[in-house]
Amino acid sequence: MSSDIAIRVTNLSKCYQIYDKPQDRLKQFILPRLQRLAGRQPKQYYREFWALKDVSFEVKKGETIGIIGRNGSGKSTLLQLICGTLTPTSGTVETNGRIAALLELGSGFNPEFTGRENVYMNGALLGLSQEEIDARFDDIAAFADIGDFIEQPVKTYSSGMFARLAFAVAVHVDPQILIVDEALSVGDGWFQHKSMARMRKLMEGGTTVLFVSHSIDAVRSLCQRAVWLENGAVKLIGDSNDITNRYMNDVFIEHNRLVMASISEFSKNETENLEMLSASDDQEDDNAVLPSINLDNYNIVTVRDVSVLNSHGLVTDKIRQGEPFSISISLLVNSTIRDLSVGILIKDQFGLELTGESIFNKYRKGLNCKPGDQIKVIFRSKMILRGGQSYSVAVRLNKVSKWDRSDNILLFCNEIAAVFDVVADSDGPMWFKFKQDFEVDIHG
Repeated sequence: MSSDIAIRVTNLSKCYQIYDKPQDRLKQFILPRLQRLAGRQPKQYYREFWALKDVSFEVKKGETIGIIGRNGSGKSTLLQLICGTLTPTSGTVETNGRIAALLELGSGFNPEFTGRENVYMNGALLGLSQEEIDARFDDIAAFADIGDFIEQPVKTYSSGMFARLAFAVAVHVDPQILIVDEALSVGDGWFQHKSMARMRKLMEGGTTVLFVSHSIDAVRSLCQRAVWLENGAVKLIGDSNDITNRYMNDVFIEHNRLVMASISEFSKNETENLEMLSASDDQEDDNAVLPSINLDNYNIVTVRDVSVLNSHGLVTDKIRQGEPFSISISLLVNSTIRDLSVGILIKDQFGLELTGESIFNKYRKGLNCKPGDQIKVIFRSKMILRGGQSYSVAVRLNKVSKWDRSDNILLFCNEIAAVFDVVADSDGPMWFKFKQDFEVDIHG
Protein backbone atom coordinates (compact mmCIF):
# COMPACT_ATOMS: atom_id res chain seq x y z
CA MET A 1 0.00 0.00 0.00
CA SER A 2 1.25 3.46 -0.90
CA SER A 3 2.78 5.42 1.99
CA ASP A 4 0.31 8.31 1.54
CA ILE A 5 -2.74 6.04 1.99
CA ALA A 6 -4.09 5.63 5.55
CA ILE A 7 -7.00 3.26 4.81
CA ARG A 8 -7.70 1.09 1.78
CA VAL A 9 -10.95 -0.89 1.58
CA THR A 10 -11.19 -3.33 -1.33
CA ASN A 11 -14.36 -5.26 -2.30
CA LEU A 12 -15.35 -5.49 1.36
CA SER A 13 -18.44 -7.57 2.17
CA LYS A 14 -20.07 -8.82 5.34
CA CYS A 15 -22.82 -11.46 5.32
CA TYR A 16 -24.82 -12.60 8.36
CA GLN A 17 -26.69 -15.89 8.61
CA ILE A 18 -30.28 -15.31 9.79
CA TYR A 19 -32.04 -18.27 11.39
CA ASP A 20 -35.84 -18.25 11.71
CA LYS A 21 -35.82 -20.79 14.56
CA PRO A 22 -33.14 -21.69 17.14
CA GLN A 23 -33.16 -25.35 16.04
CA ASP A 24 -32.23 -24.29 12.49
CA ARG A 25 -28.81 -23.29 13.79
CA LEU A 26 -28.22 -26.83 15.08
CA LYS A 27 -29.55 -28.30 11.83
CA GLN A 28 -27.10 -26.15 9.84
CA PHE A 29 -24.22 -27.38 11.99
CA ILE A 30 -25.03 -31.09 11.62
CA LEU A 31 -27.23 -31.96 8.64
CA PRO A 32 -25.24 -30.53 5.67
CA ARG A 33 -22.26 -32.73 6.66
CA LEU A 34 -24.46 -35.84 6.73
CA GLN A 35 -26.08 -34.85 3.43
CA ARG A 36 -22.66 -34.52 1.78
CA LEU A 37 -21.62 -37.97 3.11
CA ALA A 38 -24.81 -39.39 1.60
CA GLY A 39 -23.92 -37.79 -1.74
CA ARG A 40 -26.82 -35.33 -1.58
CA GLN A 41 -26.88 -31.58 -2.18
CA PRO A 42 -26.56 -29.90 1.27
CA LYS A 43 -29.61 -27.93 2.35
CA GLN A 44 -29.27 -24.37 3.72
CA TYR A 45 -31.20 -23.65 6.93
CA TYR A 46 -30.58 -19.91 7.08
CA ARG A 47 -31.20 -16.73 5.09
CA GLU A 48 -28.33 -14.50 4.04
CA PHE A 49 -28.28 -10.83 5.02
CA TRP A 50 -25.55 -8.77 3.39
CA ALA A 51 -24.79 -5.87 5.73
CA LEU A 52 -22.06 -4.74 3.29
CA LYS A 53 -21.54 -5.68 -0.34
CA ASP A 54 -18.40 -4.96 -2.42
CA VAL A 55 -17.42 -1.69 -0.74
CA SER A 56 -14.20 -0.08 -2.01
CA PHE A 57 -12.54 3.28 -1.30
CA GLU A 58 -9.28 4.85 -0.11
CA VAL A 59 -8.56 7.46 2.53
CA LYS A 60 -5.37 9.50 2.25
CA LYS A 61 -3.27 10.39 5.26
CA GLY A 62 -4.53 13.56 6.93
CA GLU A 63 -7.90 13.38 5.17
CA THR A 64 -11.26 13.54 6.94
CA ILE A 65 -14.04 11.49 5.36
CA GLY A 66 -17.68 11.37 6.43
CA ILE A 67 -19.79 8.22 6.17
CA ILE A 68 -23.50 8.98 5.69
CA GLY A 69 -26.61 6.93 5.09
CA ARG A 70 -29.87 5.90 6.64
CA ASN A 71 -30.12 3.58 9.64
CA GLY A 72 -29.26 0.04 8.56
CA SER A 73 -27.20 1.13 5.56
CA GLY A 74 -24.02 -0.51 6.91
CA LYS A 75 -22.13 2.47 8.40
CA SER A 76 -21.35 0.93 11.80
CA THR A 77 -20.54 -2.45 10.24
CA LEU A 78 -18.03 -0.76 7.94
CA LEU A 79 -16.27 0.96 10.85
CA GLN A 80 -16.11 -2.26 12.86
CA LEU A 81 -14.55 -4.08 9.91
CA ILE A 82 -11.95 -1.32 9.51
CA CYS A 83 -11.17 -1.44 13.25
CA GLY A 84 -10.85 -5.23 13.18
CA THR A 85 -13.65 -5.94 15.67
CA LEU A 86 -15.54 -7.79 12.91
CA THR A 87 -14.21 -10.27 10.37
CA PRO A 88 -15.21 -9.68 6.74
CA THR A 89 -16.96 -12.35 4.70
CA SER A 90 -14.85 -11.30 1.72
CA GLY A 91 -12.61 -8.43 0.69
CA THR A 92 -9.76 -6.72 2.51
CA VAL A 93 -9.02 -3.75 4.77
CA GLU A 94 -5.52 -2.26 4.92
CA THR A 95 -4.59 0.42 7.45
CA ASN A 96 -1.41 2.40 7.94
CA GLY A 97 -1.06 3.81 11.46
CA ARG A 98 -2.32 3.53 15.05
CA ILE A 99 -6.14 3.45 15.15
CA ALA A 100 -8.21 4.91 17.98
CA ALA A 101 -11.92 4.19 17.62
CA LEU A 102 -15.10 5.48 19.23
CA LEU A 103 -17.73 2.96 18.19
CA GLU A 104 -20.97 2.12 19.98
CA LEU A 105 -21.21 3.50 23.51
CA GLY A 106 -18.88 1.73 25.93
CA SER A 107 -17.22 -0.56 23.38
CA GLY A 108 -13.74 -1.57 24.50
CA PHE A 109 -14.51 -0.87 28.16
CA ASN A 110 -14.81 -3.53 30.87
CA PRO A 111 -17.87 -2.55 32.95
CA GLU A 112 -16.40 -4.11 36.09
CA PHE A 113 -13.17 -2.08 35.88
CA THR A 114 -12.86 1.45 37.20
CA GLY A 115 -12.39 4.36 34.85
CA ARG A 116 -8.68 4.47 35.72
CA GLU A 117 -8.25 0.75 35.02
CA ASN A 118 -10.03 1.08 31.68
CA VAL A 119 -7.76 3.98 30.70
CA TYR A 120 -4.69 1.81 31.31
CA MET A 121 -6.25 -1.21 29.59
CA ASN A 122 -7.19 0.76 26.47
CA GLY A 123 -3.81 2.48 26.35
CA ALA A 124 -2.04 -0.88 26.51
CA LEU A 125 -4.26 -2.29 23.74
CA LEU A 126 -3.25 0.67 21.57
CA GLY A 127 0.42 -0.09 22.13
CA LEU A 128 1.32 2.47 24.80
CA SER A 129 3.75 1.58 27.55
CA GLN A 130 2.97 1.99 31.27
CA GLU A 131 5.17 5.10 31.35
CA GLU A 132 3.39 6.64 28.34
CA ILE A 133 -0.03 6.09 29.90
CA ASP A 134 1.21 7.50 33.24
CA ALA A 135 2.34 10.65 31.43
CA ARG A 136 -1.07 11.08 29.74
CA PHE A 137 -3.39 10.05 32.57
CA ASP A 138 -3.84 13.46 34.21
CA ASP A 139 -4.68 15.04 30.84
CA ILE A 140 -7.19 12.26 30.08
CA ALA A 141 -8.85 12.63 33.50
CA ALA A 142 -8.99 16.42 33.17
CA PHE A 143 -10.52 16.25 29.68
CA ALA A 144 -13.12 13.65 30.72
CA ASP A 145 -13.98 15.81 33.76
CA ILE A 146 -15.94 13.10 35.60
CA GLY A 147 -14.43 13.83 39.02
CA ASP A 148 -14.16 11.00 41.53
CA PHE A 149 -16.07 8.66 39.21
CA ILE A 150 -12.72 7.95 37.54
CA GLU A 151 -12.14 5.58 40.50
CA GLN A 152 -15.57 3.88 40.21
CA PRO A 153 -16.59 0.90 38.00
CA VAL A 154 -17.75 2.17 34.63
CA LYS A 155 -20.98 0.16 34.97
CA THR A 156 -22.07 2.96 37.34
CA TYR A 157 -21.53 5.64 34.66
CA SER A 158 -24.21 7.53 32.79
CA SER A 159 -24.09 7.48 28.99
CA GLY A 160 -22.59 11.00 29.05
CA MET A 161 -19.80 9.96 31.43
CA PHE A 162 -19.07 6.92 29.24
CA ALA A 163 -18.75 9.19 26.21
CA ARG A 164 -16.51 11.68 28.02
CA LEU A 165 -14.02 9.04 29.15
CA ALA A 166 -14.01 7.11 25.87
CA PHE A 167 -13.38 10.27 23.84
CA ALA A 168 -10.71 11.49 26.26
CA VAL A 169 -8.79 8.21 25.89
CA ALA A 170 -9.13 8.13 22.09
CA VAL A 171 -7.80 11.65 21.52
CA HIS A 172 -4.90 11.45 23.99
CA VAL A 173 -3.16 8.33 22.62
CA ASP A 174 -1.71 10.17 19.60
CA PRO A 175 -3.79 8.29 17.00
CA GLN A 176 -2.75 8.39 13.37
CA ILE A 177 -6.29 7.29 12.46
CA LEU A 178 -9.34 8.34 14.48
CA ILE A 179 -12.64 6.57 13.84
CA VAL A 180 -15.77 8.16 15.33
CA ASP A 181 -19.23 6.60 15.17
CA GLU A 182 -21.77 9.26 16.27
CA ALA A 183 -20.00 9.50 19.66
CA LEU A 184 -20.28 13.29 19.83
CA SER A 185 -24.09 13.11 19.94
CA VAL A 186 -23.86 11.87 23.54
CA GLY A 187 -23.10 14.23 26.40
CA ASP A 188 -23.90 17.82 27.26
CA GLY A 189 -23.37 20.84 25.03
CA TRP A 190 -20.13 21.85 26.75
CA PHE A 191 -18.61 18.41 26.16
CA GLN A 192 -19.72 18.37 22.52
CA HIS A 193 -18.11 21.76 21.84
CA LYS A 194 -14.91 20.75 23.64
CA SER A 195 -14.76 17.45 21.75
CA MET A 196 -15.29 19.11 18.38
CA ALA A 197 -12.49 21.58 19.11
CA ARG A 198 -10.17 18.70 20.04
CA MET A 199 -11.08 16.84 16.85
CA ARG A 200 -10.27 19.89 14.76
CA LYS A 201 -6.89 20.18 16.51
CA LEU A 202 -6.11 16.54 15.67
CA MET A 203 -7.15 17.10 12.06
CA GLU A 204 -4.92 20.16 11.80
CA GLY A 205 -2.07 18.01 13.14
CA GLY A 206 -2.48 15.51 10.29
CA THR A 207 -4.65 12.83 11.93
CA THR A 208 -6.79 10.86 9.48
CA VAL A 209 -10.45 10.89 10.57
CA LEU A 210 -13.28 8.57 9.54
CA PHE A 211 -16.48 10.17 10.82
CA VAL A 212 -19.98 8.67 10.90
CA SER A 213 -22.78 11.09 11.72
CA HIS A 214 -26.44 11.80 11.04
CA SER A 215 -25.58 15.50 11.38
CA ILE A 216 -25.19 16.70 7.81
CA ASP A 217 -23.85 20.06 9.03
CA ALA A 218 -21.08 18.27 10.97
CA VAL A 219 -20.09 16.26 7.88
CA ARG A 220 -20.06 19.39 5.71
CA SER A 221 -18.04 21.31 8.28
CA LEU A 222 -15.46 18.64 9.14
CA CYS A 223 -15.03 16.46 6.05
CA GLN A 224 -13.41 17.01 2.68
CA ARG A 225 -15.10 13.96 1.14
CA ALA A 226 -18.11 11.80 1.96
CA VAL A 227 -19.15 8.20 1.30
CA TRP A 228 -22.89 7.59 0.95
CA LEU A 229 -23.90 4.03 1.87
CA GLU A 230 -27.28 2.61 0.89
CA ASN A 231 -28.41 -0.96 1.61
CA GLY A 232 -24.83 -2.00 2.34
CA ALA A 233 -23.35 -0.67 -0.90
CA VAL A 234 -21.60 2.56 -1.89
CA LYS A 235 -24.05 4.78 -3.73
CA LEU A 236 -21.75 7.79 -4.20
CA ILE A 237 -18.31 9.03 -3.13
CA GLY A 238 -17.10 12.58 -3.64
CA ASP A 239 -16.95 16.14 -2.35
CA SER A 240 -18.75 16.30 1.00
CA ASN A 241 -20.89 19.30 0.01
CA ASP A 242 -22.09 17.67 -3.20
CA ILE A 243 -22.70 14.24 -1.66
CA THR A 244 -24.61 15.61 1.34
CA ASN A 245 -26.79 17.72 -0.97
CA ARG A 246 -27.63 14.64 -3.03
CA TYR A 247 -28.28 12.61 0.11
CA MET A 248 -30.62 15.24 1.58
CA ASN A 249 -32.45 15.46 -1.75
CA ASP A 250 -33.03 11.71 -1.52
CA VAL A 251 -34.24 12.03 2.09
CA PHE A 252 -36.67 14.80 1.07
CA ILE A 253 -38.04 12.67 -1.77
CA GLU A 254 -38.60 9.70 0.56
CA HIS A 255 -40.22 11.99 3.12
CA ASN A 256 -42.56 13.31 0.43
CA ARG A 257 -43.68 9.78 -0.43
CA LEU A 258 -44.35 8.92 3.22
CA VAL A 259 -46.34 12.11 3.83
CA MET A 260 -48.35 11.73 0.62
CA ALA A 261 -49.26 8.19 1.61
CA SER A 262 -50.55 9.29 5.02
CA ILE A 263 -52.44 12.50 4.20
CA SER A 264 -55.95 12.40 2.77
CA GLU A 265 -56.83 16.12 2.69
CA PHE A 266 -55.32 16.87 -0.72
CA SER A 267 -57.67 17.81 -3.48
CA LYS A 268 -57.62 15.48 -6.50
CA ASN A 269 -55.68 18.13 -8.50
CA GLU A 270 -52.97 18.54 -5.88
CA THR A 271 -52.60 14.80 -5.33
CA GLU A 272 -52.13 14.14 -9.04
CA ASN A 273 -49.53 16.91 -9.32
CA LEU A 274 -47.59 15.70 -6.30
CA GLU A 275 -47.70 12.06 -7.43
CA MET A 276 -46.25 13.11 -10.82
CA LEU A 277 -43.61 15.12 -8.98
CA SER A 278 -42.60 12.13 -6.84
CA ALA A 279 -42.54 9.67 -9.74
CA SER A 280 -40.20 11.94 -11.67
CA ASP A 281 -37.60 11.77 -8.90
CA ASP A 282 -37.04 8.06 -9.54
CA GLN A 283 -35.60 8.96 -12.95
CA GLU A 284 -32.73 11.05 -11.57
CA ASP A 285 -29.30 10.17 -12.94
CA ASP A 286 -26.87 9.61 -10.09
CA ASN A 287 -24.02 10.73 -12.33
CA ALA A 288 -25.62 14.09 -13.17
CA VAL A 289 -24.76 17.28 -11.31
CA LEU A 290 -27.66 17.87 -8.94
CA PRO A 291 -27.33 21.17 -7.03
CA SER A 292 -31.12 21.18 -6.62
CA ILE A 293 -34.36 19.31 -6.90
CA ASN A 294 -36.00 21.34 -9.64
CA LEU A 295 -39.59 20.28 -10.04
CA ASP A 296 -40.96 23.23 -12.05
CA ASN A 297 -41.71 21.06 -15.07
CA TYR A 298 -44.56 19.43 -13.21
CA ASN A 299 -46.87 22.48 -13.33
CA ILE A 300 -47.16 23.40 -9.67
CA VAL A 301 -45.04 26.51 -9.13
CA THR A 302 -42.34 28.04 -11.33
CA VAL A 303 -39.50 29.90 -9.61
CA ARG A 304 -38.84 32.69 -12.10
CA ASP A 305 -36.11 34.63 -10.34
CA VAL A 306 -33.98 34.70 -7.19
CA SER A 307 -32.03 37.92 -6.58
CA VAL A 308 -29.91 39.45 -3.84
CA LEU A 309 -30.66 43.18 -3.46
CA ASN A 310 -28.64 45.90 -1.75
CA SER A 311 -29.98 48.67 0.52
CA HIS A 312 -31.13 50.62 -2.57
CA GLY A 313 -33.14 47.68 -3.90
CA LEU A 314 -30.67 47.01 -6.74
CA VAL A 315 -29.55 43.53 -7.77
CA THR A 316 -26.02 42.86 -6.55
CA ASP A 317 -23.56 40.11 -5.70
CA LYS A 318 -21.80 42.15 -3.00
CA ILE A 319 -23.25 43.25 0.35
CA ARG A 320 -21.33 45.36 2.82
CA GLN A 321 -21.17 44.24 6.42
CA GLY A 322 -23.90 45.96 8.44
CA GLU A 323 -25.82 46.99 5.30
CA PRO A 324 -29.57 46.29 4.98
CA PHE A 325 -30.20 43.76 2.20
CA SER A 326 -32.98 41.59 0.86
CA ILE A 327 -33.49 38.37 -1.06
CA SER A 328 -36.28 38.50 -3.64
CA ILE A 329 -38.01 35.40 -5.03
CA SER A 330 -40.49 35.65 -7.93
CA LEU A 331 -42.98 32.82 -8.45
CA LEU A 332 -45.62 31.89 -11.04
CA VAL A 333 -48.34 29.51 -9.84
CA ASN A 334 -49.47 27.00 -12.45
CA SER A 335 -51.77 24.73 -10.42
CA THR A 336 -53.98 25.12 -7.38
CA ILE A 337 -51.93 24.68 -4.23
CA ARG A 338 -52.78 25.27 -0.57
CA ASP A 339 -50.44 25.97 2.35
CA LEU A 340 -47.49 27.03 0.19
CA SER A 341 -44.44 28.16 2.16
CA VAL A 342 -41.38 29.82 0.63
CA GLY A 343 -38.11 29.63 2.55
CA ILE A 344 -34.42 30.52 2.27
CA LEU A 345 -31.22 29.21 3.81
CA ILE A 346 -27.93 31.10 3.74
CA LYS A 347 -24.85 28.87 3.72
CA ASP A 348 -21.12 29.42 3.88
CA GLN A 349 -18.70 28.14 1.24
CA PHE A 350 -18.54 24.75 3.01
CA GLY A 351 -22.31 24.28 2.77
CA LEU A 352 -22.87 24.91 6.47
CA GLU A 353 -26.36 26.31 7.06
CA LEU A 354 -25.98 29.58 8.97
CA THR A 355 -29.39 31.23 9.02
CA GLY A 356 -32.70 31.29 7.21
CA GLU A 357 -36.41 32.08 7.28
CA SER A 358 -39.68 30.93 5.72
CA ILE A 359 -43.24 32.15 5.36
CA PHE A 360 -44.53 29.30 7.51
CA ASN A 361 -41.90 29.83 10.20
CA LYS A 362 -42.68 33.56 10.34
CA TYR A 363 -46.49 33.50 10.16
CA ARG A 364 -47.35 29.86 11.08
CA LYS A 365 -49.38 29.53 7.91
CA GLY A 366 -48.77 29.23 4.17
CA LEU A 367 -50.28 30.77 1.04
CA ASN A 368 -53.36 29.48 -0.79
CA CYS A 369 -52.69 29.98 -4.51
CA LYS A 370 -54.57 29.51 -7.77
CA PRO A 371 -53.31 29.16 -11.35
CA GLY A 372 -51.95 32.41 -12.79
CA ASP A 373 -51.00 33.97 -9.45
CA GLN A 374 -47.71 35.89 -9.63
CA ILE A 375 -46.07 36.17 -6.24
CA LYS A 376 -42.97 38.00 -5.08
CA VAL A 377 -41.58 37.09 -1.66
CA ILE A 378 -38.94 39.40 -0.18
CA PHE A 379 -36.83 38.51 2.87
CA ARG A 380 -35.25 41.61 4.48
CA SER A 381 -32.50 41.78 7.09
CA LYS A 382 -29.22 43.43 8.06
CA MET A 383 -25.97 41.77 6.98
CA ILE A 384 -24.23 40.41 10.09
CA LEU A 385 -22.17 37.68 8.40
CA ARG A 386 -18.38 37.82 8.37
CA GLY A 387 -16.90 39.89 5.58
CA GLY A 388 -14.34 38.69 3.06
CA GLN A 389 -16.24 35.48 2.32
CA SER A 390 -18.71 34.11 -0.20
CA TYR A 391 -22.17 32.79 0.71
CA SER A 392 -24.95 31.00 -1.14
CA VAL A 393 -28.74 31.15 -0.90
CA ALA A 394 -30.82 27.98 -1.00
CA VAL A 395 -34.51 28.30 -1.89
CA ARG A 396 -37.15 25.77 -0.87
CA LEU A 397 -40.89 25.65 -1.53
CA ASN A 398 -42.93 23.47 0.79
CA LYS A 399 -46.54 22.53 1.31
CA VAL A 400 -47.00 22.53 5.10
CA SER A 401 -49.77 23.39 7.56
CA LYS A 402 -48.78 21.70 10.84
CA TRP A 403 -46.33 23.35 13.20
CA ASP A 404 -44.53 20.07 13.89
CA ARG A 405 -43.98 19.77 10.09
CA SER A 406 -45.46 16.26 10.10
CA ASP A 407 -47.33 17.04 6.84
CA ASN A 408 -44.40 18.84 5.19
CA ILE A 409 -43.91 18.08 1.48
CA LEU A 410 -40.99 19.52 -0.47
CA LEU A 411 -42.09 20.98 -3.82
CA PHE A 412 -38.90 22.68 -4.96
CA CYS A 413 -35.34 22.87 -3.69
CA ASN A 414 -32.40 24.72 -5.20
CA GLU A 415 -29.37 24.51 -2.95
CA ILE A 416 -27.46 27.23 -4.83
CA ALA A 417 -30.08 29.65 -6.13
CA ALA A 418 -27.85 32.73 -5.69
CA VAL A 419 -24.32 33.55 -4.56
CA PHE A 420 -23.01 36.76 -3.00
CA ASP A 421 -19.92 38.14 -1.28
CA VAL A 422 -19.87 40.07 1.98
CA VAL A 423 -17.52 43.06 1.96
CA ALA A 424 -15.75 43.57 5.29
CA ASP A 425 -16.23 46.88 7.09
CA SER A 426 -13.33 49.07 8.21
CA ASP A 427 -13.41 48.05 11.88
CA GLY A 428 -10.57 45.60 11.42
CA PRO A 429 -10.46 41.80 10.97
CA MET A 430 -13.36 39.68 12.27
CA TRP A 431 -12.69 36.12 13.36
CA PHE A 432 -16.24 34.98 14.11
CA LYS A 433 -19.06 34.10 11.71
CA PHE A 434 -21.55 36.79 12.78
CA LYS A 435 -21.12 40.43 13.67
CA GLN A 436 -23.80 40.73 16.32
CA ASP A 437 -24.47 44.16 17.82
CA PHE A 438 -24.05 44.04 21.58
CA GLU A 439 -24.62 46.64 24.23
CA VAL A 440 -21.57 46.54 26.55
CA ASP A 441 -21.94 47.81 30.12
CA ILE A 442 -18.91 48.26 32.36
CA HIS A 443 -19.35 48.47 36.13
CA GLY A 444 -16.84 49.15 38.83
